[in-house]
Amino acid sequence: MKRYVLALIGISLVAIAGCGGSSTKPLSTNNRLIEWILSDFQSLNPYNSTDANATYAEEQIYQRLITIDVNTMKYTVPVLAESMPVESPDHLQYDFTLRKDVKWPDGKPFTGEDVIFSLKALKNPFNSMSGQKRVYVDPIHSVELIDGDPYRVRFKLWKPYFLIIPATFGDVLYMMPKHIMDPDGLTDKYSWDDIAAIVESAGNKEIDSVMLSKHKNQAMLDYATWFTDASRNRDGKYIQGTGPYKLDVWVTNQYARFVRNPQYVNHWGPMGEANPDTLIYKTINDLNAATTALKSHDVDLLGQILPQYWINIDTSKGDVKKIGFPLGQFYYIGFNNRSPIFRDPGVRWAMAYMIDRKLIIDKVYYGKAKLTESPVTSTHPEYNHDLPIIPFDPAKAEHILDSLDWKDHDGDGIRDKVIDGRRIPFRFTFTVNAGNETRKKVLLIYSEALRKIGIDAQVNMLEWSVYLERLRDHLLEAHIGAWINDPFESDSYQLYHSSQAKNRGSNYDYYSNPVADKLMEDIRLEFDPAKRMEMEKQLQKIMYDDQANLFLWEPLNLAAWVDRFDNVSWNSYRPGYNTAWWKVRGVGGGAKASF
Repeated sequence: MKRYVLALIGISLVAIAGCGGSSTKPLSTNNRLIEWILSDFQSLNPYNSTDANATYAEEQIYQRLITIDVNTMKYTVPVLAESMPVESPDHLQYDFTLRKDVKWPDGKPFTGEDVIFSLKALKNPFNSMSGQKRVYVDPIHSVELIDGDPYRVRFKLWKPYFLIIPATFGDVLYMMPKHIMDPDGLTDKYSWDDIAAIVESAGNKEIDSVMLSKHKNQAMLDYATWFTDASRNRDGKYIQGTGPYKLDVWVTNQYARFVRNPQYVNHWGPMGEANPDTLIYKTINDLNAATTALKSHDVDLLGQILPQYWINIDTSKGDVKKIGFPLGQFYYIGFNNRSPIFRDPGVRWAMAYMIDRKLIIDKVYYGKAKLTESPVTSTHPEYNHDLPIIPFDPAKAEHILDSLDWKDHDGDGIRDKVIDGRRIPFRFTFTVNAGNETRKKVLLIYSEALRKIGIDAQVNMLEWSVYLERLRDHLLEAHIGAWINDPFESDSYQLYHSSQAKNRGSNYDYYSNPVADKLMEDIRLEFDPAKRMEMEKQLQKIMYDDQANLFLWEPLNLAAWVDRFDNVSWNSYRPGYNTAWWKVRGVGGGAKASF
């Protein structure tokens, strides 16, 4: 999953790994790349998907108006636009000139009508699947053709947003084909003012079912229903972009195969290269099986490996290499603030004292992580270094719980307390996605420590898609998760503003603090970097005091691959690599892919 911030490194990382000896199996020159994924994609519609695997794969299909230069980590590369936008002095208008040679896979031209449609589709508040990304286009009021020119568009904002260029134009606003994704012209039947009546009237308040029913717009509702149908999430007829690849075959829980888009045009040299004929994403739910597949060259890349498997991958034969590098990730444990157990920040502080972070990093992560107390990447200027790392201190935790009357009143070995007239035992369930053994190990260590002070914490595993659905519906008592920061300055609004706790937003744990809300709102409007830095540090201190989440550590991203590719590079832009750039060694004129 994603969305945040921060430049970790400014140049590509060169992979360094042990070599020696010769491969026991000849390296294939088949011009395809097979990448392992732990869980199948939930969706390949970029407005309806939120899982990291899908986000990374969508990069190969869809494009935006601009993108990032991974050498500088700045959003300075025009993609579907001919140049960077012309910005008005008040930051409320952005004009783009579009490229005239871009086509969709069926040969139809990409125009400003597709830009208008894409924004209308994403801003539709009746689509509960797009809430996590919609927050980044909410400041935009409209986009229209300039003087009727299909290759010039003007975005008008109803309020400024300091990250509009990288976070919106360079990240969430993928371009989608209107003629395919709106065949009946439903988005033409609702206006920008119709959207504004809901989004802009809400301001910084949550858009919930009551507000939607009050401003019911049948055209918007009908389009959201059509757009979120299962076929729009996975059928190759609809999964169409202007990027280098297109969806060919998707066999649920087995693999998805992408093939070259015949209409793709590369304007950017090495940054726009698409070298393999085919990209295949192969689902293997078992990590032992995945590492075995790498060893036997049945997969080419394990892009995100759990530490206990990465540490044991043998690179001595020279046919496999591995690397660990920073990617802006932070891990956290979330406690549902609506729960009577966890609504008190004091309880959350007690829970923070009960996890032995250093032990877990040593024993579970093999030292491949560093401690943090913030959702902001620690190498970034706005990171608050004045937040002390919370030590493992069971005595302190017990003292806090006792002072809050969380005691074993009935002698059954479990702490309890009367809340809202009802005696509640300190008993709850941690939920983790199935297959992620590292997260499970962390929670088992944590739950055992909690048991020793009279807290009964069970660990439950759910299949990935079910886990995501329950997170979005805020149905989990406690969970462990991770976000990957984007390489631009922090914006915590998506994850921690109270408005994002409803309509399936990313504030999974219902964190709410009016002072924090106001800071997040003001940060988005502030164009003075120095002032933003101070506001960001204040915000982190408030979230630390509230224990908005139990922030844990920043792990290295661990990867391994079969050494049959040239042009392999790594960087700090998620997922840390671009497989389209990789060149199969010895292909020559190219070979057809098979699978």
